Amino acid sequence: MRPSIKDIARLAGVSTATVSRVLNDSPNVSPRTREKVLQIIRKLNYVPSHTARSLRRERTFSIGLIVPHSADYIFSFPYLNLFIKGLSRGAREKKYHIIFSTEDENIMELYEEFVRKRVVDGMVVVDVSDGDPRVALLSSLKLPFVVVGRPSGVNDYIYVDTANEEGAYEAVKHLLKLGHRKIHFVNGPSHLSVSRQRLKGYLKALEEAGVALDTRFLHQGDFMEETGYTIVKELLNRGDKPDAVFFASDTMAIGGMKAFEESGIQVGVDVSVVGFDDVPAALMVKPSLTTVSQPICDVGYNVARLLIGMIEGEDVKSVVLPTKLVVRESTVGGATVE
Repeated sequence: MRPSIKDIARLAGVSTATVSRVLNDSPNVSPRTREKVLQIIRKLNYVPSHTARSLRRERTFSIGLIVPHSADYIFSFPYLNLFIKGLSRGAREKKYHIIFSTEDENIMELYEEFVRKRVVDGMVVVDVSDGDPRVALLSSLKLPFVVVGRPSGVNDYIYVDTANEEGAYEAVKHLLKLGHRKIHFVNGPSHLSVSRQRLKGYLKALEEAGVALDTRFLHQGDFMEETGYTIVKELLNRGDKPDAVFFASDTMAIGGMKAFEESGIQVGVDVSVVGFDDVPAALMVKPSLTTVSQPICDVGYNVARLLIGMIEGEDVKSVVLPTKLVVRESTVGGATVE
């Protein structure tokens, strides 16, 4: 028969309440008693019932992540893979599970279903837009949630973000220092707050350098490799060779580099390319990609830490993680710096 808490309490000579406190990592147990109970648990190979634990504390011990894209998009996008890796590590440390879903069209209905059916104890909001209705919905339903990013038009929410504006500013400033003036910017989708922030950094660097904005140098992408490739091909086909291109994601930058190379333009010699993210492929491509490095796994980990803290009644504060420009071979005169 499967051992019970009562069996552990009897063998350890303690109350069932003490065993429960040990299982729930309560600090209100002496180290000696804790170790004694843990020895019995290990000896009996006791595994707590997730269902019983949930009923006892009126929780599911799960957090929800709904990504507003198709599964094909998600698993071909390195940022999300790294983010989920960090999120999983943070949840696992607190003995929580992640309920994961994708949705292209009826995302608000799926959010309401998650909340009203109490599928999860809290939600992670990614790909956040300015004035995002998901933030308003979760606030009204009083469900704990953490936002990845800082949308405008909403207030009083906990978020984890990276220094997107500052990172973009440093990237463009680097290109300006190399003497480039025709600096094209391939941004992400215009409705995303991260795109707004990176555009602000691009504009700030140009303004400080006294370089007038040419709106023909602004392009809208979707963070994917094919978009970077297509935009560069279109530029070159109309005879508009840039001095440099700053891409708002490494995946778009890698696509753009392929387009330059196919056209006989050598990246790092004839044109400078800078990305954003510092995914593993940025170091593997040839030439290696100069990029704005952001701690993607740490973003996911902090999201889990803050969200579970909120669920468990802790006082948590929003976090902004730093970015860092990593100069490699894809910028003219660049040297590998790790």
